[in-house]
Amino acid sequence: MPRKTQNYAEICLVIVTSLCLFATAEIGEYVIKSEQLPPDLNFMPTLGNGHMGYTVFGDAIYMNGVYNGEGGNSRRARIPNWLNLSVATIQYEEWELHIVPDMFELQLQEGYFRWLFAYEANGLQLQLEQRTYPHRYYNRALIYELFVHCNGAIDPLLIKLTQKPGKASEAFDFSTLGKTNGRGGGYKMLRGVTRQLEQPDFQTEPRKIFVAFSDDWVNEHTIELGAGQDDFYYRFVITADESEEIARREMTAVMKLTPEELFQKHAFEWRTFWQDFNIQIDGNVELSHIVNAGIFYLANSLPSLNTSQTNGAYFGLSPTGIGRGQLDADYEGHNFWDTEIWMLPAITQFSTSWSEQLLQYRFQHLPGARYNARRTGYRGARFPWESAYTGTEVTNPCCPEIAAQEIHISPDIVLALQHYYVITHSKEWLCRVAWPIAKEVAEFLVGRVHDDGQQYHLEGVMGPDEDHSNVTDSVYTNVVVKQSLEFASFARSMCASADNHSDIWLDVARRIRILYDEKLDYHPQHVGYQRGETVKQADVILLGYPIQYAMSNVTRLNDLHNYEVVTRESGPAMSWSMFAINYLDVKDIDKASLYFQRGYKDYVRPEFKVWSENKNGFPGSANFLTGIGGFLQTIINGFAGIRFQLVGNQSVMVIQKTYCLPTSKGFTLNGIKFAQSKFSLEIRRNGTTTLRCVEKGGLNIELLVNSQKYAVDNSFSITLNGNTATLRTI
Repeated sequence: MPRKTQNYAEICLVIVTSLCLFATAEIGEYVIKSEQLPPDLNFMPTLGNGHMGYTVFGDAIYMNGVYNGEGGNSRRARIPNWLNLSVATIQYEEWELHIVPDMFELQLQEGYFRWLFAYEANGLQLQLEQRTYPHRYYNRALIYELFVHCNGAIDPLLIKLTQKPGKASEAFDFSTLGKTNGRGGGYKMLRGVTRQLEQPDFQTEPRKIFVAFSDDWVNEHTIELGAGQDDFYYRFVITADESEEIARREMTAVMKLTPEELFQKHAFEWRTFWQDFNIQIDGNVELSHIVNAGIFYLANSLPSLNTSQTNGAYFGLSPTGIGRGQLDADYEGHNFWDTEIWMLPAITQFSTSWSEQLLQYRFQHLPGARYNARRTGYRGARFPWESAYTGTEVTNPCCPEIAAQEIHISPDIVLALQHYYVITHSKEWLCRVAWPIAKEVAEFLVGRVHDDGQQYHLEGVMGPDEDHSNVTDSVYTNVVVKQSLEFASFARSMCASADNHSDIWLDVARRIRILYDEKLDYHPQHVGYQRGETVKQADVILLGYPIQYAMSNVTRLNDLHNYEVVTRESGPAMSWSMFAINYLDVKDIDKASLYFQRGYKDYVRPEFKVWSENKNGFPGSANFLTGIGGFLQTIINGFAGIRFQLVGNQSVMVIQKTYCLPTSKGFTLNGIKFAQSKFSLEIRRNGTTTLRCVEKGGLNIELLVNSQKYAVDNSFSITLNGNTATLRTI
């Protein structure tokens, strides 16, 4: 058999080039290459655009908000992955070449995955590029492209494509609708109807989707490249929507475009995103790859902000993203506290529009939360532990105790509302969205507590540590209840006329029991907790960060020392990320560096920097966005020292002591969002930290450093020299 060339640098495909927007960043920081695929294809990149998503070479496509199954059996409805195409063989003269790609590449800056093949023998030079991506502007469209470049062929080449969509869908009944006019004699169209309703009181009809195909073939397709023909391009497109008209219209628009026009409209949206937010790390390309890939995997599950067709409602961000969700390992595509506590703090820095849409999901599902409260004997709104299409409880039938006891998700959501309000300082949004949610959650919480005449208690609950169930006075749960009631009272003062509710709310907030052992100066996890008992994941230590509950550094350090030795080795990545941030706050830099690296090194698969829920050797979810969210917080809120607080009526951004990331020369956060403005924060190994305003918004803000006040405008820049800086609304 003739040899394959190994000179990848000489591959000259018909490739659309891209502009580098970052003068100070190497393009290599945004390109991840591998000569092999991961042994477990679950750890292939998951690609999405907020409307649809899929895992490369996987057997499933999923669509935003489309679920099938009743109650706890509801899960994302699997569409066969008809886009899973690849060149299998090339026939030339008497040879049949079986295509084994030379290189696989994930391009983060422009949002696509490609695989390359080069062949050279007896005067024939052949290069293939295959590329796949969910289009970011035409976001009802999924794209597969094949580029062929050939020199020296004296006979035709027959290129055989194979399609591996997986087995028939378990969720849909599909029927053919016929074709509409278009290139190649029309577009094949299918209608899919889900088989089961999630909750009949809230969903009266099955979900319907419409899928259009640019070409009508199944399993195999042969393309002929004529003798002497140098270049060839082939495109296979799927469009899908709940509206037949939109699916057809999107297909027509896409197929009118040249290859360069199609790709550039997609790449422009990704380049715009990276221009608005990025983290530049100096001196560590491997860490840059992990950070940039993490940002990419989070962002590509979120809705395109600029689209050809208007987006509908967004149905939330599940722990493994929009491109996964049928399997139990993918948490069935449900929404948890993961969104609000672990992912939203980083996502808000990507784009406040994305956070607004995530919180809008909770607002739109208040009816389901009210139903959940009534069904369990309470008033107000009780958000379910797991939520999908209807907003009612859809926790897996395996674990009813979790749904019954992890009531902390409702105050977690309220604290996320507070976080978003502090960053945007939008009173209009506060009164339109945050106040209605906070009010009804507060009503649920004051009905859920028990008053013994001196203190309020919460019985029969479960904190983040799911190894301990049916406990009394989970310290994490009680603290987030306290803080959410205080924010509800604040929102009432800003948005509503006087009533007696806030008095009750504040009374519970003042008198709820917060466990504290004075002798040992630490917080027991719950009543009856014995020091040394193993816990599943970060629980009590969350009080310091992200909850920002007031305590002395000595108490906080004691909490860290008590719980670091009992947290399960098999626990999820974000536990170690929270240890890192909290150790930074108590100025134990060595421990913080240790936990920072522990929080990602054993969880990221090497080929394409895809995250696993648990470290290598333990089973867990793939594309674990929750772990990515916790990891990014270690950079933004840990080493960069950024905190957001509500102080009276003011929104405040504090920049505490900053630290250089381990194994780097420094790093820069570009696009920090606060009070309608954007900032950059540059942190160097020599201790220098520089804050710059890169875009001044409409709100007046000032900076306070060492009692010195500075007005902030577009030209503002300051070197902090280790001092705490406080930005606040005026």
